[in-house]
Amino acid sequence: MKNRLRIIQGGKGAGKTISILQIFIYMAMSKRDNLILSVVAQSYPNLRSGAQRDFENILKDMGIMDQWKINKTDKTYQFGSNVIEFFAVEGEDSRLGSRRTHLYINELDSIKLETFIELEGRTAEFTIADYNPRRKFWVHDEYIGQEWVDFLVLTYNDNEYIPDNELRSILWYKEKAETENKPYWINKWRVLGLGELGIVEGQVFENWEKLEAVPEGAKYLGAGLDFGFSNDPTALTKIWAYDNKIILEESLYRKGMLNSSIAKHINQDKDISKGLTVCDSSEPKTIAELRGYGIPIKGAKKVHGSILSGIGIMQEYNLLIVGENLQKEFENYSYQKDSTGKSLGIPIDDWNHGIDGIRYFFLERMGSRYNAERMPFKWVA
Repeated sequence: MKNRLRIIQGGKGAGKTISILQIFIYMAMSKRDNLILSVVAQSYPNLRSGAQRDFENILKDMGIMDQWKINKTDKTYQFGSNVIEFFAVEGEDSRLGSRRTHLYINELDSIKLETFIELEGRTAEFTIADYNPRRKFWVHDEYIGQEWVDFLVLTYNDNEYIPDNELRSILWYKEKAETENKPYWINKWRVLGLGELGIVEGQVFENWEKLEAVPEGAKYLGAGLDFGFSNDPTALTKIWAYDNKIILEESLYRKGMLNSSIAKHINQDKDISKGLTVCDSSEPKTIAELRGYGIPIKGAKKVHGSILSGIGIMQEYNLLIVGENLQKEFENYSYQKDSTGKSLGIPIDDWNHGIDGIRYFFLERMGSRYNAERMPFKWVA
């Protein structure tokens, strides 16, 4: 890849992030001087649990961590006069206008086109970006196919160092696609196995089944909470891991709930009262009041692209749904369509109260990086 703009579309386990970070490390350790290499993602939690963690692991594996001057506050790593910096689009507007020699955007599909133009325009030498092709977005319409843009598709077959557990999970998608011939598994294999553009249509979630009750032996992970009152219900969902699946159990789905009533409900449940509940961060006063009742609760930030990012994480698991209201949401939550009936790839803003709370939890706690040791679950401590 030699052009100024280098786009990498790839499936699961293709080694995109690791390879790009290795390139940046070798550039920073070269004989060149005064390089500023920026590694950017939409939100810092994703960056911290993804590219930045991978970067530090590479330095440790190479045995060169002590050769770098590290500033944890600024999230910079300096080698001589060269600097590799990590920052997020959300909450770090001051850095969007700064200049750099090289730019790497991780998970390009979560970045707005306007933000990309601003970042790329202040990059002197080249920009490289990667993404999983879950859906078509602006890069396909505006950049791919241009003479001055390099475009590369990678799959797990291009990564000779892929962990065995991760390889098995990818080949399992292939087996499911071939034996069951269901759209969900066909699309899963298409995107994560073959690195091809996913097909978005109809229901948002096809990866779920109804379940009567949580079985004995399920491991409690936490809860997702979406606030409501007059028009919308307060929806609280307990989240469990069981037999390589995720169970979503409806715990509360009711309108007109005061914070004191929500707290009473949670404190009466031995699982929710002890485990972490993740909710919408846009209501800090409500969160503070619930904490005053002794409830371990955390807000998940709403940023551009977080809805589709959270949905993308949820779509990677086999989901079992317990509870009538929650089951109705999964049956009716669908993508918007244009006048011709073509899917727009954007979910409707309806039938999503319980789903929103679940999505907050998945964004905060199910991670953005695959963990081969805990396959198939992703987990960020």
